[in-house]
Amino acid sequence: MKRTTAHFASLLIVLFALATFTNCSNKAKEPAADTTEAAAADESATATDETAAAATDADTTATAGEGEGEATADNNEAVDPIETQEPGPVTSAPSGGLADHSVGEDRLAIVIDNIAQALEARNLAYRSDLSQDCSGIYHQIKDSLQRRIPDLGPRGNYHYPSYTADRSSRQIAHWYYTNNNLHIVQDALADRNKIRPGTVVFFGRTEEKYSNITIELLTNPGKFIHDGTNGKIMHIAVVTQVERDDAGNVVRYTMMHGRNSRHNASRTSANYDGPGSYAQQHVKFPFGNWNQQLVALANIETPQ
Repeated sequence: MKRTTAHFASLLIVLFALATFTNCSNKAKEPAADTTEAAAADESATATDETAAAATDADTTATAGEGEGEATADNNEAVDPIETQEPGPVTSAPSGGLADHSVGEDRLAIVIDNIAQALEARNLAYRSDLSQDCSGIYHQIKDSLQRRIPDLGPRGNYHYPSYTADRSSRQIAHWYYTNNNLHIVQDALADRNKIRPGTVVFFGRTEEKYSNITIELLTNPGKFIHDGTNGKIMHIAVVTQVERDDAGNVVRYTMMHGRNSRHNASRTSANYDGPGSYAQQHVKFPFGNWNQQLVALANIETPQ
């Protein structure tokens, strides 16, 4: 009886070992979780979340750069440049023009307007050293846009001005020009339908009107400062919304920008036909920034 019991116990041990080995072998054959696919799905969800709040910390590194100065009138979002930028290299300039938007206008309007709301919520005072002047706010918007829609970044074959190399509004405009994505505005009324969400708008110096505009007049290539003759761009903003009439013509637009020492970065309307002082400024500087002429347009994303 003892020998039978011992034999039975040995048989149980052998059977248990075989079952354990078989189970482990089957598990070893099971495929591992596809972490790459999960990460891609998560990235895709992030990219298409057009209503999520923008990240509070911009990719832009806040370092001392050329500020856009300060305005002299309460309604003037303009600023006088602080001419401290070191001269940069002169690059060859093609004829210029606007690249096509690669994202639908409605989608781009939602994303950029949400970015503007997030920036406004941070109550960003006008500080060039903190990248909170007009060109600094532009850089924060374009950085945030690439986080929200990664296909508009390098992986989608798009590129943008660099914060370190293209710090001022004049340098940004010249970068767009040399990358075939800048339209010089000779007649703002004729060009109004080129203004869409995602358009980068550039303005001239306070109370100055220009005709026969050239890239040299606007940016002063290689120097990127106002020398009394060239370097006339003084302010930059990004369009968040547009309004059209029944015929489909742009009649008003809203832009996000760093404003001046009295007003934090926020959205404002450009000059449009009414009411009151808006209409008066619209006659003098159509679709301008109060008493600054609209001089150039770019689409924020540029194909490589």
